[in-house]
Amino acid sequence: MSEKRSSNYFVNSVAKGFEVLKAFDSSSTFLSLSDLEKKTGINKATARRFALTLVDLGYLKLQDNKFCLSPKVLDFGAHYLESLTLPNLAYPILESIASKVTESTNLAVLDEAEIVYVSRVNAAKQIIGANLRVGSRLPYFATSLGKALVAWLSEEERRRIWDSAKIEAFTDKTITDFDQFEAHLKICREQGYAEGNGELEIGLRSIAVPIFSWKDEPIAAMNISTNTIRSTEEKIMQEYLPALLEGAYELNKLIRYQS
Repeated sequence: MSEKRSSNYFVNSVAKGFEVLKAFDSSSTFLSLSDLEKKTGINKATARRFALTLVDLGYLKLQDNKFCLSPKVLDFGAHYLESLTLPNLAYPILESIASKVTESTNLAVLDEAEIVYVSRVNAAKQIIGANLRVGSRLPYFATSLGKALVAWLSEEERRRIWDSAKIEAFTDKTITDFDQFEAHLKICREQGYAEGNGELEIGLRSIAVPIFSWKDEPIAAMNISTNTIRSTEEKIMQEYLPALLEGAYELNKLIRYQS
């Protein structure tokens, strides 16, 4: 066995059972008792008892004198995912994206006419945006996250949110006309992502994608934030967007699996 414990509460039989399960991987899908003995260090007679117990419990199957995993082992992962909240699910993905692009990544949800940051990875050595943290709120109409959150809502709901917001021009790039904003959101839906380019503060750039529930309803948005000094439009499109889309795909997959 790979791990030893001397604690008086440690149950060796439980540990050995998990060692048997862990012996299976992509290169060892079918294992004989001799294979299990070699991979786990558990003698063949004991390995046989554990393996057959796992067969009775439904976690292993026995085919032609060889053991293999059954789909029931997925229950462990499913129960773990069910215990996680959306920020928990998103954080490792945000970390992965941030490490690839060395920029800050965020997850936000919509609260009436504001976006609320619920998970955030602040990339090292980046000063701009450092004041943002989990719980920070920004006006939805001036951010890429906000656009990604509302673009896929119904037209009626988009109108209601707009009417409830305090619309103001933060810069000369802020869209303050509903019809113009609607035309902009239409472009977002067509291309599958939303961009922020100085609407909230000159020099700030970001790109965001929506996150959907298993019912295909927008429940959050994920973005990469940067600035015009570090990032060109070409870099955003060629490096940031693919990383963001890949991360969104993984998060959407986890949400559907959890549901």
